Amino acid sequence: MRFSTIFFDIDYCLLDTPTSERRIIRELYARQGQDVGDEVGDEYREINKQLWVYLDRGEITRERLYVMRFEQLFKRHPFFQPAEEVAPWFLDQLAHAYDAQEGAEHLLKRLQENGVRVFTASNGIGEVMNGRVKNAGLSQYLTGKFAADEVGAMKPSPKYFDYIFKHSGETDLSRTLMIGDNPVTDVDGAVEYGMVGALFGLRWQEKSKASFAAPTMKELENWIFEE
Repeated sequence: MRFSTIFFDIDYCLLDTPTSERRIIRELYARQGQDVGDEVGDEYREINKQLWVYLDRGEITRERLYVMRFEQLFKRHPFFQPAEEVAPWFLDQLAHAYDAQEGAEHLLKRLQENGVRVFTASNGIGEVMNGRVKNAGLSQYLTGKFAADEVGAMKPSPKYFDYIFKHSGETDLSRTLMIGDNPVTDVDGAVEYGMVGALFGLRWQEKSKASFAAPTMKELENWIFEE
């Protein structure tokens, strides 16, 4: 194995976040007797995606993001409650949403069987993110978990990667892989720190410094285990 330590982002990577978000958005509008399709959930995700760019730049706070995404969604699709009230409800629902990415468990189990140390590395809230991973049945394959609120920094900050690398017990950066869906925060941040980076999924089309881009877990698995 060329990698002895692997870090996985959680949302849109280990977890099938789009499926969870579409379902929760449908449940949200059902509260006012409205039947909406997946396209409303997709609109929410596009809004959320852009706001996370602003958050990564330090232009807004996480708390503001949680409210803004619904303020913008409700301008397109009105809802009877204000965004400030919906935001905590949505976070609670998401905390209990644990749709695993197809192929994720198979890959994690195989990595564990091959002696690879596997950690989650998220910009989310540890209590929420770790709970979702556990409920998805994936925690049993992990060596440890890292989240931004526990680390005290967010990807792509060098402080974040310095913390997770040193606390992983790894000593060789060249044998350390970061896998995530975001080319800037996950991949480029890791590569600039000295790790190897792999981009997962098709959510972002921007260029990155990734050594490999995998649309599916199967393709990612094949690349990791190729000799």
